[in-house]
Amino acid sequence: MERADNPVVEGDPLNPYTLLKDETCTMLGGDPETMVPDDAFQMLAALAASGGGSGDVGELEDTAFVVGTFTNSGAGWNTFKFRQPFEGVPNVVCQAEAFDGIVQVQNVTKDGFQYCLRTQASGTYYVGASTGTTPSHSAATLVTGTTTTATAVKINYIAVEFGGER
Repeated sequence: MERADNPVVEGDPLNPYTLLKDETCTMLGGDPETMVPDDAFQMLAALAASGGGSGDVGELEDTAFVVGTFTNSGAGWNTFKFRQPFEGVPNVVCQAEAFDGIVQVQNVTKDGFQYCLRTQASGTYYVGASTGTTPSHSAATLVTGTTTTATAVKINYIAVEFGGER
């Protein structure tokens, strides 16, 4: 698989919006070039199921984290609140299930964060193939950026506070 910074193909290419931060990958023991949020979800879920905190988690010993799922509540920027606030501001990663787009995150606080689902927007423009009173035209696709969506999509999230306690 090849990392693509500006993906233009359908599917799930690796890009800055689907990869974890290098620091997070390193802390979890993953490869920063290929580790995706789902890998971290699986690792943290396994840690939570094992009880963790018994000295077998290395650098994760003093790390507070929450893993969960919620459903998109509307178009544009929405607010998600943690069940319990963190001591400090956590790092947050979100991944939408079965969704051809990205989840953007902003304004992370110890109480929650804002998120926005975005899809690629496109439109059609026409190119004249000839001149005259009845020229022929052909349609072409114009990519115009992104748009938000209110689609009820499940969103997985990880919130990690390094050095925190819960």
